[in-house]
Amino acid sequence: MAVLDGQGNFSEKWLSAGEKKNVPVTAGSRTDGSLVRRITEGCRTAGADVVLVVRPSAGTAPPADRLPPADPGLVALPPPLLLVTANLEGAVLFPEPGYALVAGTSAFLAGAAPEGVDQARARFARYARAAARRWPVLESTARSFPPRQIAWKYPSDVPEATATGQQLALMRDVAAGRCTGAEFAVGWLNARRRSQQQGERVRDPLETLLDRVFSLLEDYSIDPRFKEPGDLSDDELQNAVTELLLKAE
Repeated sequence: MAVLDGQGNFSEKWLSAGEKKNVPVTAGSRTDGSLVRRITEGCRTAGADVVLVVRPSAGTAPPADRLPPADPGLVALPPPLLLVTANLEGAVLFPEPGYALVAGTSAFLAGAAPEGVDQARARFARYARAAARRWPVLESTARSFPPRQIAWKYPSDVPEATATGQQLALMRDVAAGRCTGAEFAVGWLNARRRSQQQGERVRDPLETLLDRVFSLLEDYSIDPRFKEPGDLSDDELQNAVTELLLKAE
């Protein structure tokens, strides 16, 4: 199946297979570490071990180099360029300096766009406004890929049925002693991943609240066998989450 159509864009047939989503991201004049990480992490989460490097050209089927993810040969390549997983789960299209398009299945985007589709689109819109004088095409690209959801600002804004709502519910549960620290940590991190995969968006002060909880869990050992000096105890985790909730609500 062809990834690109005759105009050098992602083909509708390829995008519709596996319900792929499209995300604009920042880029410079050549591929850099950020773009390479996106295709590398996308390969990892989508189960691909080869990247096809294609240099699109009008009216022909260009040859593709086959490189392992994170190969040094992927860095400093000029546009136009297509980096695609060998299993066709996802791709990075670098059509011209200033931006690239990351597209793929939810499995691919879990690695290639871990911030989530809507969050990535919102960040790109801010970047497009800031860099519009240098690359005027960015603003029209941003308009072509608007966020699908509003960004929630306060806990009270968040619908209960969402993954972000589940994160908040778990915070209330651990603060009230209705679950253990380990149960909270496992459930909260799973809900965070679902929130990102589903493209749920938050903004300050809610974004800062959730980031602080994530930082707490980095200092908490779910399995007591691996607890290190300085790690939070269950009581310390509960008290810290409770304090954050009181400030937020």
